Amino acid sequence: MVDLHKGFEGFEKLVPEKGKTPDEPMALSREGEERPTLHPGGMATSEEFYNTALAAVKDIFDKVRAGLEKDIDPRAFLKVASDMVEKMSGGMERDDLVKLVFSNDDFAENYLYTHSVNVCLICARIGLEMNYSRDLMKDLVAASLLHDVGMMKVSLGVWNKGGRLSEKEYGEVKKHSLYGEEITRALSGVGDITPVIVGQHQERCDGSGYPKGLTKDDIHYLARLVSLADSYEALTHTRKWRARYQPDKSIQKMLDEESSGYDPHFLKAILRHISIFPVGSWVKISTGDVGEVIKTNKDTPMRPVIRVTYDRNQKRLPGPRLIDLSKQLLIHVEKCVETSEPSAGGMTMGLPYADNGAGGNI
Repeated sequence: MVDLHKGFEGFEKLVPEKGKTPDEPMALSREGEERPTLHPGGMATSEEFYNTALAAVKDIFDKVRAGLEKDIDPRAFLKVASDMVEKMSGGMERDDLVKLVFSNDDFAENYLYTHSVNVCLICARIGLEMNYSRDLMKDLVAASLLHDVGMMKVSLGVWNKGGRLSEKEYGEVKKHSLYGEEITRALSGVGDITPVIVGQHQERCDGSGYPKGLTKDDIHYLARLVSLADSYEALTHTRKWRARYQPDKSIQKMLDEESSGYDPHFLKAILRHISIFPVGSWVKISTGDVGEVIKTNKDTPMRPVIRVTYDRNQKRLPGPRLIDLSKQLLIHVEKCVETSEPSAGGMTMGLPYADNGAGGNI
């Protein structure tokens, strides 16, 4: 078992030797094709960016739920997907994508809307780091936004149940991948890759997934990425039937329980580029102080840059101070924490996270 809190080095055993290429090409672009490059200064439009994606997902999901697939406008959806890629290429910081994910935690009956957008942003963050072409990014964005559209063919009372699913109910949920593949395949203009990814996003590399029990070599590599992002987002966000897991515990849980089910290349990418302590998360460090992660260090993911705001007594400091743990080797992160700020200016600190595998669905 790999214990991430004992250091990043233990994770190396799960990935190929350095210098070895993955078993699948990680950027299937035409020679000379321009790839997205992100630029700073995008957070001013982040809410609009997120809400546009959310509206596109809601429009399609609601029409499928109502049995109105014929009324879906694929061109409008594909334009949103294309615009998202261009926006990420020209006006957003990569860490801003991660911050948006952890700023949106909706556990109401429509949680699949935000879940779908969050999974998309996680995939996009990784795809950009993998240097995917614009065309490939558009396929990835479209497929990850629609990966759970088949859930709209499953009873709301099943997939949003406040407790463990029965065997029969779980059997219904397992059909959503095939429903989703059928729905996306019928959308004109959607690339051939999209329905494949949607249909395979619940498959696992060790053959333990569904609907077909495929193993790694038979699963499209972008479906492996969506699979990982899907699980990671679900663990780190609240559901009706359970509290969320801490980001570091989510990764640890995936490694402990299902590491053979996920592509190690993408596990490594999540760890390196989103980090165990993602941007926007609050952490307690070994000095007892508490602060917000504002930047990750991809080569030392256990050692982010933190804006320390509260002292060990949970009192607000006169002014925040920055600590780059990659340069302060005697200090380390102890754990992720949840914070809230009362009007008195102090801080209450709690952990409304699931510490155990509390009963639930996804």
